[in-house]
Amino acid sequence: MNAPFWKPLPTKLRAYEALHTMNRCFEATLLSLEGLERLGMFRLEFLNAFKVTLEHTRAQANEELIHTLQDYEQEESARFDQMQHEWEKQLADPDDVFFAARDRKQEIKEQIRELQKGLQRQQRGRSRKKKARR
Repeated sequence: MNAPFWKPLPTKLRAYEALHTMNRCFEATLLSLEGLERLGMFRLEFLNAFKVTLEHTRAQANEELIHTLQDYEQEESARFDQMQHEWEKQLADPDDVFFAARDRKQEIKEQIRELQKGLQRQQRGRSRKKKARR
């Protein structure tokens, strides 16, 4: 089975560039308001209200865009994970299954030994308690 062909999506780059441009433009607008403030063209309370409104709008837009980008990136991560898994399956040596089974069998044996040691300690503890009661 062939792995799916990967090609970059131009939308991704444009989305991040648009996010950057939007934030840069918000910043330029805020700097313009500060310039107007220095010129004394607006009353200070109005300028501050405009700045707060702009920052609030920017924060809401960033929050929504970042949420959307996060969902997109999670989907991309899952898609590329699947593609990578398919690629690794194609490259895998068929005998690797036997080696993995052998290694897993050894792990299970070691876990059984540890459980048996725990049971023996537990049984010794119980027998000591019984002797102490007598």
